[in-house]
Amino acid sequence: MTPKQTENVRESKLRFWLRLSWVVAYALMLVSMLNNLPRLNTDAIAYMRVAEYWSTGNFDYAVNGYWGPLLSWLMVPFLWLGVEPLLAGKLAMLISGGVFFHGSLFLVRSVGLRLIDELIVAVVLALTIPGWMAANLTPDLLIAGLMAFALGQAVSPDWLASRRRALGSGATWGLAYLAKAVALPVGVVVSVLLALCWRLGQAENRQAAWRQLGLALGLFLLVSLPWMTVLSVKYDKPTFSTSGAIAHAIVGPGNDRPAPHPFGSTIYQPEPGRVTAWEDPSQMNYDYWSPFERGENFSHQLSLIGRNVKTVFRFLAAFDGVGVLLGWFGLGTLFFVFAMLAKPPWTKNWFTDRWRWAVIPLICLGGIYLPVYVMPVDQRYFYLFLPLFLVLALGQAEKSLAKREIIACACALLFLVPLALRTPPQPDAGIYAQDLAKRMKKAGAVGPVVGSTFFSKEGHRIGLYVAWHLGQPWFGDVSSGQTQAFRESGARFTIAIPGSPLAEKLSADPAFRDVSGSLIGKLTLQVFEILPNEP
Repeated sequence: MTPKQTENVRESKLRFWLRLSWVVAYALMLVSMLNNLPRLNTDAIAYMRVAEYWSTGNFDYAVNGYWGPLLSWLMVPFLWLGVEPLLAGKLAMLISGGVFFHGSLFLVRSVGLRLIDELIVAVVLALTIPGWMAANLTPDLLIAGLMAFALGQAVSPDWLASRRRALGSGATWGLAYLAKAVALPVGVVVSVLLALCWRLGQAENRQAAWRQLGLALGLFLLVSLPWMTVLSVKYDKPTFSTSGAIAHAIVGPGNDRPAPHPFGSTIYQPEPGRVTAWEDPSQMNYDYWSPFERGENFSHQLSLIGRNVKTVFRFLAAFDGVGVLLGWFGLGTLFFVFAMLAKPPWTKNWFTDRWRWAVIPLICLGGIYLPVYVMPVDQRYFYLFLPLFLVLALGQAEKSLAKREIIACACALLFLVPLALRTPPQPDAGIYAQDLAKRMKKAGAVGPVVGSTFFSKEGHRIGLYVAWHLGQPWFGDVSSGQTQAFRESGARFTIAIPGSPLAEKLSADPAFRDVSGSLIGKLTLQVFEILPNEP
């Protein structure tokens, strides 16, 4: 065979394996979804409740500035078909996993990497996404996938000449904003910086960069503006989101750790028809502050940024085996540094290698969280880091003239090491909550619930989960020692872990009656009825 025929055969084989990787990815995501159907997290309750409001036309409750609407919108068609909200949420996460998978591969193709590189990324993502998809019901996979699609449009080789690419980038950034508000500032800054890269790297067609940027930002605004208008009307002031202000409020002066959200640290009764105020925390009592009010605030803000810089650098190291083992420096950080370097002339070579431009969204996405609230457990905010790191790693492997396939595969294996080192999942709080709610329904023990009953280190709120399964309001929580607040809450039930200090206090208090014995079967949790106050 001629060299061209040999290359065609090789490409045909690679495309076969690439399509097979798609099948494997979706099979693993489907299995993960089915194996984790009862799994819940606190944010999931809010997104599912908001979806139910959209599906029934309760727009007053559906519209809120804290939760992006897109994930809930994905659930609505399933709810209209009669699918249970929890399954609808899991199906929305399956769609989100698919968006992230294909968005990442589109980005790899767009920066000019080879078919073998796309296959390598597909294998890494096929093995990684199912675990991420099962961990939480949140829009983080969805926004990461939409960002990847937007970036892929903006770095495509024909971006300067193609109106479709510019408009596609802007539209996808707009959808990303509807998934999660952080995409609005990140999208604007990234779009401007990438347009600047085009302008500096294409001397013969520099004016086109600003024209294309105008198209992209114009459609970005057009997609985003209706939702911003709706929020501004709801809150009676210009608003694109309330999540940033809340994330800033809980890390104000005097707080070495983020302050608890009021929905889970105070006793309250949610609005009629709501399960929890967490469905729209924007109206709750947060202690908002400005770093420019006084010197102490400004000093605290600088200290907060310094702490968050360290946290973000840990995230840079959290996606590969070297970083997981060292805890502070990994391949991701190394590839980031190397991507900033290029042979002389630096300007020409750096802007020619479009895979190097992946450092821009890395910096912008990491930087947007520095002034607010980011903790070491919040890796999900940075899922986009993984495909960006892989682009940087494989792009640098391209520069190696010898054994580049070996180098590329070795990089991929190192990015799979965290899967092997992943901590086994804790007992699933969602399963226990679902089981307990079924037993309570059969026994007729149905009513409002108070208290979190934190379960496992992940902070799962069993009380909230049970209330949601029962279709009953959840009245919040206070310190576990304040049983008097539970008595005066107006709730009918509270839940405790057997043998816990809370369970012992409730058992000793005559205002609480242990009704666990009336529920069929052996229980992992204790249910206490709150007796009405005697006149």
